[in-house]
Amino acid sequence: MTQAPHGPPSKADAFVVGCIDPRLVDDLTVLMDAVGRTDRYAEFRIAGAALAAVDSNRPAWGQALWENLAASRQLHGVRKVVFVNHRDCGAMDLFAGRRLSLDPADELRQHQAVLDQAAAAVLARHPDMQVELRLMELDGRSTLLPCAACAGFPQAGRAPLRAEAVSPVQPTSAVPPAYAELLRLRLRDGPLAPEAERDLLAEGVTRHGLTAEAARAALAAAASERGQATGAAAAREVAVYLRSRADARGRVARTDLARASALYRRLSGSLPTAEADRRTALLLEAEGLSPRPEGLWRSTSWFDRLVRAPAPRPA
Repeated sequence: MTQAPHGPPSKADAFVVGCIDPRLVDDLTVLMDAVGRTDRYAEFRIAGAALAAVDSNRPAWGQALWENLAASRQLHGVRKVVFVNHRDCGAMDLFAGRRLSLDPADELRQHQAVLDQAAAAVLARHPDMQVELRLMELDGRSTLLPCAACAGFPQAGRAPLRAEAVSPVQPTSAVPPAYAELLRLRLRDGPLAPEAERDLLAEGVTRHGLTAEAARAALAAAASERGQATGAAAAREVAVYLRSRADARGRVARTDLARASALYRRLSGSLPTAEADRRTALLLEAEGLSPRPEGLWRSTSWFDRLVRAPAPRPA
């Protein structure tokens, strides 16, 4: 039987690197759908995800990653690499030499170090690429992590950064009990607004002697224990979704804003609907986007009401 000829390879804007862990087979697909990348990404699975890019003990893993990235760039036109590591990863445990999930803050530091080095390795090979770093919980929730290599990577005409071999991060001293208790108290009524979160991190540095990195890790661990993302992480995730839904004029439809608010609530765990709506509307403006006029009179009054809604008073 003669088969119909295949068309040219489909296009994708992202090369997504995930782990082979069978517990998260479907969750990566759900995540990509949630951030607006349905049918717009090429997927590559390997043990440890980003770990393959930096683990010098397994050079074949890195070779497979780079060859597949190059092929996807040529065939699909990808412009971004998305690394999605996950909690309780056996490959990361082997790399670190201990069970990382026993200390969530240490686990976060390990993943951040590996993901940063993986980003630097991508940019050393493809300076024009974008890189996105994520850490997924076992229930499928994910946090968008900062990318140190992305923020400081030289532009065209300057020498690229070198991706040095990465070693496991050594555990740091425990979080001071007073600060750990303060985190629990502040998070008991739900996730904090980004500005309140910054104040809490500053208090960890100035009053409790933590580094900024240690304070962020402690906050992320405390939020994770409550099934929440931190306020800043949730905001970054929602911003990615809003940008993905904007039209060519930077306008977002009311239905997509509602979906972004629902994503905010899901990431935060217990954020009230009205507050999630308000934060999402403010985030839309902060991203330089605008609401799409709707209805017979092409009005955006529905959006104005969200922005003007008062923030809830602290308990």
